[in-house]
Amino acid sequence: MKIIGRKLEKRELEQCDRSSKSELVCVYGRRRVGKTFLVEQTFGDYFAFRATGLEKGNTRQQLKAFNQRLIAAGAKTNSTPKDWFEAFSRLEEILSGENIILSPHNKKIVFFDEFPWFATAKSDFLLAFEEFWNRCGTQHGDILFIMCGSATSWIIKNVIDNTGSLYHRVTAQIFLKPFSLAESESFFKDREFGWSREQILECQMVFGGLPYFMDLLNGDESFGQNIDRLLFRQSAILKDETIRLLEATLKKSPIYENILHLLSQHLYGMKKSDCQTELNVSVGSFSRATEDLVKCGYIAEYKRNYESGNPLYLQLVDPFLMFHYHFLSQDNKLSCYDDLISNTGAYSNWRGHAFETLCWFHIAQIKKALGISGVKTSSFPWSNLEQKDSVQIDLVIERADKITNICEIKCTEHPFVMTKDVDLSLIRKRDIYQQKTGTKDALKIVMISAMGLSGTAHTEHISNVITMDDLFEP
Repeated sequence: MKIIGRKLEKRELEQCDRSSKSELVCVYGRRRVGKTFLVEQTFGDYFAFRATGLEKGNTRQQLKAFNQRLIAAGAKTNSTPKDWFEAFSRLEEILSGENIILSPHNKKIVFFDEFPWFATAKSDFLLAFEEFWNRCGTQHGDILFIMCGSATSWIIKNVIDNTGSLYHRVTAQIFLKPFSLAESESFFKDREFGWSREQILECQMVFGGLPYFMDLLNGDESFGQNIDRLLFRQSAILKDETIRLLEATLKKSPIYENILHLLSQHLYGMKKSDCQTELNVSVGSFSRATEDLVKCGYIAEYKRNYESGNPLYLQLVDPFLMFHYHFLSQDNKLSCYDDLISNTGAYSNWRGHAFETLCWFHIAQIKKALGISGVKTSSFPWSNLEQKDSVQIDLVIERADKITNICEIKCTEHPFVMTKDVDLSLIRKRDIYQQKTGTKDALKIVMISAMGLSGTAHTEHISNVITMDDLFEP
């Protein structure tokens, strides 16, 4: 199967293969983002050894499964290793064999998929791996060891930021992001779906550009039929995906689901301190949980510039989780796609916010449309909802060239109609922002409208109009 996009990531893996030293490569990212597929498509049949951790296996089961991979790779001993030190010793014997498979650049490629799952509670896996790599990996220049993992926070804490004997041992780290709109369009063109950009946009707002989800879609069905089959039917394959996602990537603790559920009720985020207070959990537990969720990419932590006290905010930004809490959770469960779109208020509210989140993931494309790709910027939402003259600004782009863009984001099925009231509202937002922040920048209003604007009436205060097509730029 053809690999879509991932050119930079594929090139980095290939460079590690061509290097003159052993490489320890960490490929990580959200579950279902295509980490395994990337590695497989890059190196094909050139693995000297590969193994996959068991999601719910204990230490004995992990070692037993690992032993089967050793035997398949040519190990002469059939008995299950007594611990991971013995397991890695046998792996070293295999890598020293004469008939070992070599890559096109004579590297011995070792691939451990779902690396964190090997490290079961109280096992010696990580210690044994550290000993193996510090002895075998650093002494020889012909090993390319690739580890993959969906438990992003675990990977960062225990491997990338390891302060023990793995300190600074990782030679390359590849954080695999979901597809951009341009990559998603290439995906659907490659599979001859014939979908319009409007349909691809809607798909992106539900599935967040995750290749695994997109691969489950059927090009012979409408988008609504696909949604019913994958999400709403009794036996829908993705009905319980959120539960599986949290179990596979985070510790089994209700605090994660509680945080996500609470943030789903605050579309524009909430103060981190308010979130902790409302959940009534200890500061330590809450801080660790939010750090994990941020590292996994499920929520964002940010400050709203110019706000008194500079409080931290948390916001749910994962499109699939956002859709789940809006329409698939026990509070809001629907039976079919028609129920979804017939609930005009809820559907429009979700769609508008999902499009705003999509814009956040495509800041580079927005800057390109504004002609400021090379200008350093700071982007953030802004509001003063607790004050008398309250306004909500969807996106502020503060630029190093002393211009600030005040962005209004709209997602409508037809070109957005500018009215006098809308025009006055935008002017009010601009003026209140200038008054409250005291900025000396020139303030320019930008409309980001999926379908563009209707006509030219009441548009004299708008400096730029960015459309859906701009977001599809590579």
